[in-house]
Amino acid sequence: MFNKALILVLALVLLPAPVAAKSTWRSEKALQENLRAYGLAVRWNDFEAAADALDPTLVQGERFSEQQEEYYKAFQISGYQLKSSAMLDPLTYSQRVELRIIDRDTQTERIKTDRQNWRYDALTKRWWLTSGLPKLD
Repeated sequence: MFNKALILVLALVLLPAPVAAKSTWRSEKALQENLRAYGLAVRWNDFEAAADALDPTLVQGERFSEQQEEYYKAFQISGYQLKSSAMLDPLTYSQRVELRIIDRDTQTERIKTDRQNWRYDALTKRWWLTSGLPKLD
Protein backbone atom coordinates (compact mmCIF):
# COMPACT_ATOMS: atom_id res chain seq x y z
CA MET A 1 0.00 0.00 0.00
CA PHE A 2 2.77 2.40 0.96
CA ASN A 3 4.68 1.71 -2.27
CA LYS A 4 1.62 2.39 -4.43
CA ALA A 5 1.04 5.75 -2.73
CA LEU A 6 4.70 6.69 -3.12
CA ILE A 7 4.68 5.73 -6.79
CA LEU A 8 1.49 7.74 -7.37
CA VAL A 9 2.98 10.83 -5.68
CA LEU A 10 6.23 10.51 -7.66
CA ALA A 11 4.31 10.08 -10.90
CA LEU A 12 2.28 13.22 -10.23
CA VAL A 13 5.38 15.21 -9.31
CA LEU A 14 7.44 14.05 -12.29
CA LEU A 15 4.72 14.09 -14.96
CA PRO A 16 4.55 17.87 -15.52
CA ALA A 17 8.30 18.15 -16.16
CA PRO A 18 8.25 16.56 -19.65
CA VAL A 19 5.09 18.47 -20.55
CA ALA A 20 6.70 21.76 -19.49
CA ALA A 21 9.92 20.86 -21.32
CA LYS A 22 7.96 20.07 -24.50
CA SER A 23 6.09 23.37 -24.24
CA THR A 24 9.33 25.29 -23.75
CA TRP A 25 10.89 23.49 -26.72
CA ARG A 26 7.94 24.45 -28.94
CA SER A 27 8.16 28.05 -27.78
CA GLU A 28 11.89 28.19 -28.52
CA LYS A 29 11.37 26.59 -31.93
CA ALA A 30 8.66 29.14 -32.73
CA LEU A 31 10.99 31.93 -31.62
CA GLN A 32 13.79 30.72 -33.90
CA GLU A 33 11.38 30.42 -36.84
CA ASN A 34 10.01 33.94 -36.27
CA LEU A 35 13.47 35.48 -35.83
CA ARG A 36 14.68 33.77 -39.01
CA ALA A 37 11.69 34.93 -41.07
CA TYR A 38 11.91 38.47 -39.69
CA GLY A 39 15.68 38.65 -40.24
CA LEU A 40 15.35 37.46 -43.83
CA ALA A 41 12.59 39.96 -44.55
CA VAL A 42 14.69 42.85 -43.23
CA ARG A 43 17.82 41.63 -45.05
CA TRP A 44 15.89 41.59 -48.32
CA ASN A 45 14.25 44.97 -47.66
CA ASP A 46 10.82 43.36 -47.49
CA PHE A 47 9.52 45.49 -44.64
CA GLU A 48 5.94 44.67 -45.50
CA ALA A 49 6.72 41.01 -44.73
CA ALA A 50 8.71 42.09 -41.65
CA ALA A 51 5.59 43.91 -40.44
CA ASP A 52 3.87 40.51 -40.16
CA ALA A 53 5.92 40.03 -36.98
CA LEU A 54 4.49 43.14 -35.30
CA ASP A 55 2.46 42.56 -32.17
CA PRO A 56 -1.19 43.00 -33.23
CA THR A 57 -2.02 44.66 -29.91
CA LEU A 58 0.38 47.49 -30.80
CA VAL A 59 -0.66 48.02 -34.42
CA GLN A 60 -3.06 50.92 -34.91
CA GLY A 61 -4.74 51.18 -38.29
CA GLU A 62 -2.99 49.53 -41.22
CA ARG A 63 -0.31 46.98 -40.47
CA PHE A 64 1.95 48.48 -43.16
CA SER A 65 0.89 51.76 -44.72
CA GLU A 66 1.82 53.35 -48.04
CA GLN A 67 3.68 56.00 -46.07
CA GLN A 68 5.80 53.34 -44.38
CA GLU A 69 6.40 51.66 -47.74
CA GLU A 70 7.75 54.93 -49.17
CA TYR A 71 9.91 55.49 -46.10
CA TYR A 72 11.60 52.08 -46.30
CA LYS A 73 12.14 52.38 -50.08
CA ALA A 74 14.62 55.19 -49.36
CA PHE A 75 17.02 52.68 -47.78
CA GLN A 76 18.78 49.45 -48.65
CA ILE A 77 19.84 47.01 -45.95
CA SER A 78 23.34 45.74 -46.73
CA GLY A 79 23.92 43.86 -43.49
CA TYR A 80 21.99 42.32 -40.59
CA GLN A 81 24.08 40.82 -37.79
CA LEU A 82 23.02 39.61 -34.37
CA LYS A 83 25.20 41.22 -31.69
CA SER A 84 23.58 40.01 -28.46
CA SER A 85 20.47 38.26 -27.23
CA ALA A 86 18.80 37.34 -23.97
CA MET A 87 15.82 35.25 -22.93
CA LEU A 88 14.53 37.53 -20.17
CA ASP A 89 11.91 35.00 -19.09
CA PRO A 90 10.02 32.18 -20.87
CA LEU A 91 7.70 34.71 -22.54
CA THR A 92 10.11 37.57 -23.29
CA TYR A 93 13.14 37.69 -25.59
CA SER A 94 15.40 40.59 -26.46
CA GLN A 95 18.11 40.96 -29.07
CA ARG A 96 20.40 43.63 -30.41
CA VAL A 97 21.08 43.58 -34.14
CA GLU A 98 23.54 45.65 -36.15
CA LEU A 99 22.00 46.99 -39.35
CA ARG A 100 24.14 48.25 -42.20
CA ILE A 101 22.01 50.78 -44.06
CA ILE A 102 22.58 52.44 -47.42
CA ASP A 103 20.74 55.69 -48.05
CA ARG A 104 19.61 55.35 -51.68
CA ASP A 105 19.75 59.13 -52.30
CA THR A 106 23.30 59.73 -51.06
CA GLN A 107 24.66 56.18 -51.54
CA THR A 108 26.29 56.41 -48.11
CA GLU A 109 26.37 53.48 -45.74
CA ARG A 110 26.02 53.71 -41.99
CA ILE A 111 25.58 51.33 -39.11
CA LYS A 112 22.68 51.45 -36.72
CA THR A 113 21.68 49.26 -33.78
CA ASP A 114 18.19 47.79 -33.74
CA ARG A 115 17.03 46.72 -30.28
CA GLN A 116 14.25 44.19 -30.66
CA ASN A 117 11.86 42.99 -27.98
CA TRP A 118 9.69 39.94 -28.53
CA ARG A 119 6.85 38.43 -26.50
CA TYR A 120 5.34 34.98 -26.69
CA ASP A 121 1.58 34.68 -27.07
CA ALA A 122 0.57 31.29 -25.70
CA LEU A 123 -2.88 31.58 -27.27
CA THR A 124 -1.56 31.88 -30.84
CA LYS A 125 1.67 30.00 -30.02
CA ARG A 126 3.61 32.76 -31.72
CA TRP A 127 6.27 35.32 -30.90
CA TRP A 128 5.44 38.96 -31.66
CA LEU A 129 7.79 41.90 -32.14
CA THR A 130 6.82 44.54 -29.59
CA SER A 131 9.53 47.11 -30.32
CA GLY A 132 8.31 47.99 -33.82
CA LEU A 133 10.07 48.07 -37.16
CA PRO A 134 13.54 49.66 -37.13
CA LYS A 135 14.00 53.37 -37.72
CA LEU A 136 16.53 53.67 -40.51
CA ASP A 137 17.15 57.43 -40.67
